[in-house]
Amino acid sequence: MRVCELVGYGYMRQRKDGILEYTVGKISNIRKLMKAVKPFIKMKKKQVSLMLEILDLKESMKTKQDFIELADKINIFQTLNHSKTRKTYTLTP
Repeated sequence: MRVCELVGYGYMRQRKDGILEYTVGKISNIRKLMKAVKPFIKMKKKQVSLMLEILDLKESMKTKQDFIELADKINIFQTLNHSKTRKTYTLTP
């Protein structure tokens, strides 16, 4: 798929419901992608910023308290993506 060619990593798959999913596995590539798209994001700004925080915490984790802080951030991320809290946005050019 063209996105994979442009970005240079990750892969695309089409779900049974017709949605395309783009998957990036390596942490370094996830970080590069988040930083690249962050200025252009309209609907998931909190998630992108929080994901970058999570990646930073994961890399610097040394103590039990660091792990707890990481787990707390991950739980916050999960609540931002929960379907019952989804908002509908209309994008206009």
